[in-house]
Amino acid sequence: MKNTIEIKNVIVGIDFSDGSLNAMQHAISVALKYNAKLILLYVLTPDAKTLIGADEVSKSNMVSFIEKKLNKLVSDCKKSLPRNIVEYKIRMGKVSREMNAEAQERGSALVVVGTHGCSEFKEFFMGSSAFRIISASKFPVLSVRNGVDIQRDLTNILIVIDDSMETLQKLKYAVSMAKRFHAKVHIMGMYPTRYKDITQRIDAFVKQAEIYLLKENVRLDSVLIKKNKKVDTVLEYAAKKDVNLIIVMKEIELAGETVFIMAPFSERIVNRSPIPILTVNVDESIYPDKFYSTKKK
Repeated sequence: MKNTIEIKNVIVGIDFSDGSLNAMQHAISVALKYNAKLILLYVLTPDAKTLIGADEVSKSNMVSFIEKKLNKLVSDCKKSLPRNIVEYKIRMGKVSREMNAEAQERGSALVVVGTHGCSEFKEFFMGSSAFRIISASKFPVLSVRNGVDIQRDLTNILIVIDDSMETLQKLKYAVSMAKRFHAKVHIMGMYPTRYKDITQRIDAFVKQAEIYLLKENVRLDSVLIKKNKKVDTVLEYAAKKDVNLIIVMKEIELAGETVFIMAPFSERIVNRSPIPILTVNVDESIYPDKFYSTKKK
């Protein structure tokens, strides 16, 4: 398993809301540790008529107003990143598409977004703009809940190990972040059933994870919980361990022979977690040929 994660560009979505400004502070922390370029990205939708923080701005003056505010944010960021390149970019279009396009053009990117989050009841009736960005992104996305005061200098990172083929792919991101921030990694193994072959598989995955982290000289803690992979269980354990980053996979489920949907766990934890979530893409080459070729169509 390759353990080198390159983050050369940290792209944070800015709309001047408190949520986006909070996300910007987390983006600064990552850019500092990775010596990466920080890009403040504002996406102007074609039908935009108002701006956050502006009482009266005509459409003809909108871009100049945005540029003025972004320049001020760039100056503020440079105080924390005196050796890093900090710049802004304005794109026009759909937010999720334009953030993904910017990341693809830059390459070696981490996308950072703010999210309002929602309750367990509401999550079934409303979409998450942050999750739409995650769904579209070809790069890892760090989503940060608005209104939660959480330590930005990572000390405890949590990964959940299940019986999926891709579950161990979280490790290289956990190692990279742990080394940059000198953080401890917590491994949480969860048994979805009592079937012996599945529990043995999870046991083996957890052991592989422990060996890998020890080999990389990363401090670790691990626990096995005999419960289904529920968001509440993960968040309760994270709070108990003072976790300030949870790393999850952008899970995909097969619905029928050719239809793929995002797995509920991925969406719910992004929507509900008060702790920042790093969502990483699956290396699809691990799937069987038939599954992989069907998915690519």
